[in-house]
Amino acid sequence: MAVLDHDPALQEKAKQKQEQVQHFIRSVERACEQNSEEDRQWLLQVIQPSNPCFATLVRLIYEPKYKGCLDLCACCLRAVQMLLRIARTMFEDSDPNLGWKTFVELAGNTQAEQALPELRTLAEQKVDRVVASNAITVLAELGPIALNSALVPRVLELFEETPDRASDLSEVALRVHAWGGECREQLCSAIVGVNHNGGHLLVEVLLQMINRCDFKRQQRAAKVLTGCFILVEAKEWMYTNDSRLLVELLLREIPAKAEDPKAFRCFSNCAKALLSCSQAAASHRRDELWQVMEDLRHDERLEASVHEDCVEVLKVIPSGDDPMG
Repeated sequence: MAVLDHDPALQEKAKQKQEQVQHFIRSVERACEQNSEEDRQWLLQVIQPSNPCFATLVRLIYEPKYKGCLDLCACCLRAVQMLLRIARTMFEDSDPNLGWKTFVELAGNTQAEQALPELRTLAEQKVDRVVASNAITVLAELGPIALNSALVPRVLELFEETPDRASDLSEVALRVHAWGGECREQLCSAIVGVNHNGGHLLVEVLLQMINRCDFKRQQRAAKVLTGCFILVEAKEWMYTNDSRLLVELLLREIPAKAEDPKAFRCFSNCAKALLSCSQAAASHRRDELWQVMEDLRHDERLEASVHEDCVEVLKVIPSGDDPMG
C-alpha cells in the first residue's frame, strides 16, 4: 500500500500518525486481554464523547489531505471498529443501528455524516483490499443504516479478494443476516449467486462454525444456510462434499438439540431445506438420518413440537426405492 500523490512532508506526517494509531491499537488489545479494573476504566474513558480520540480517528479516515494514505486509513478503520465494538458491549440494546447512534455520539453528528459516504466508498474501492475489508467491517458495526442492502454483495466479493479475512467477513455476514429484511434477502441471493465464488467460501466458514463454535454461532450459521437453501436458484447449488459434510453435522446436532425445541427447529429446518435442494445430501447417510428422525418422533420424553418437526424432515427423506438413493 503506497501513499498516493502526496509531498514528502505529508507522507512523513501520515507515517507518524499511522505509527501512533498502531500503538493505540496495541494498547486497546492489551487492555481487552488483561481486563483489569484499571484497563476497564481506561477503555471506558476512551469511549466517552468528551474524549477526542474517536473523533480524531474518524477525521483521519475522510480528511481530504490523507485520502491517498491507505496504510493510515486501514489502521484508523481498525481502531474505530474496535472502539465501536467495545462501546456496544456497554449496552443491552437489540437495536441493529445502535452502532450508528454510538458513532454519531462519539464522532459528532456533522463528522459522522461526512464520514459515512467515505466509508461506503472505501468499502467499494478495489485499489486496496485490506482497506475495503476494514471499511465493510466498520459499516457492519454501524448497522443496516450504514451497510445497506446495495452494499451486501460486496461482502461476498471480499471473501474472494481477501480470503485471509474470512473470519471477520463471516461475522459481518452473520450480522447482516440477523438484521432481516432486504439485507437478509440480498445476502442469501448473493451467496447462491453465480457471479463469484465468495458464497462457497462463506459456506466453508459456516460449516466450520456449526462444527466447532459456540451454540449461538452454530444456530446463526445454520439459519444463514437455511435461508440460502429455500431459494429456487439454490437447487444443486452447494458443492457435493459440502452438502455431505453438512448432513453429517446435522446428524450430530439434531439429536443433541432434541430437548431444546427452539434449537431443534433451527437444525431440523436446515436439514429439511438442504434435503429438498440437494440430491447429494438427500442420498448421503439417508437411512441413518431416517432412523434418527423416527426415533425422535416416537420419543415420548420430547415435546410435541419436536415430534412435528421430525415428521416434516421425514417427508423430504427419499424412500429406499427412490432413484436418488
